[in-house]
Amino acid sequence: MRKHSSKNRIHRHHVKVLKSEVMSPRIAWFNFLDFLKLLTKIAVFIGILGAIGYGVREAIHYTFHQNPDFRLQAIQLNTNDVIDETQLVEQLGIDLNSNIFDFDIDEMERKLLEIPAIQTATIERELPGTLVFHLETRQPQAWIACSEEGLITTRNINQFLVDQNGYIYPCPEQQLELAVNLPIIQVKADPKHPIALGVTLKHPEFRRCSHLLDSFRTIFPNDIRIIENIYQPNLWSINLSTRTGTTATFGLDDHSRQLEYFTQALSHAQKKGYEIETINLIPKQNVPITIGAKTTPPRAIPVEEIPVTNKEESRRNNDLQSLLNRN
Repeated sequence: MRKHSSKNRIHRHHVKVLKSEVMSPRIAWFNFLDFLKLLTKIAVFIGILGAIGYGVREAIHYTFHQNPDFRLQAIQLNTNDVIDETQLVEQLGIDLNSNIFDFDIDEMERKLLEIPAIQTATIERELPGTLVFHLETRQPQAWIACSEEGLITTRNINQFLVDQNGYIYPCPEQQLELAVNLPIIQVKADPKHPIALGVTLKHPEFRRCSHLLDSFRTIFPNDIRIIENIYQPNLWSINLSTRTGTTATFGLDDHSRQLEYFTQALSHAQKKGYEIETINLIPKQNVPITIGAKTTPPRAIPVEEIPVTNKEESRRNNDLQSLLNRN
């Protein structure tokens, strides 16, 4: 007798399914028609979007660009010392018969910034027909000269000015009246710091002279016109010449004290009726000076001139030295 195991044997059967698709010309045709329907729907959708976009564009063009209410009617330009309305129209080529929406604002601002004396430019449309221009111009602080580079400033239109940041630009006609009273900063040529239009000058001599000029402007804001020029003759001093012929020597610092001595000396000389030719303000005591020719005030009735003796001139020198020593 054969023995059978108590365990049931489990047989796993793997079933394989064969999937087949039948393709016939008729089925292929219907598939092609379905594809054409999808393409048609997409084309119709795109066409509708294009029509809407075209309609919106035409509506905007008609509403803004062709609307006579938005024709350019006025130009508003803030008060400035570089350009006026007539020059503005010429510089930008503005068609006064155009619509305000026909102008490329960004391009107009870029053209204005090509004028070196203009620092910032903002243009806005103000409905219904106004273009508003707001310009910030560079404010000149001094003229710049360098004889070695052929820059001999004569305080005239298109000569080189520097603003408060040291930016060099040609003097515009509208700023000449103000700039003619500004001092000239003279520097020596430096290959590392060339003097050219559109450059922010980092010249060491310029920075030192500017520091003295800023100190003068801070203490005596209304007297800047008395300065003829400022220059650095050597490594340790700065010369300031006035329009009356006085040359004052300053150090590279301690300008507040030196300027106070300087103005006291000029005031004393004016009261006593003589002129200071040179004065060295670097020493804190015993300030050396030289006296120039005596200034003769105009008289209603001519009188005989009394020559100044050496003794009298020496007495005036002593008076001034005493004043400066007390300070």
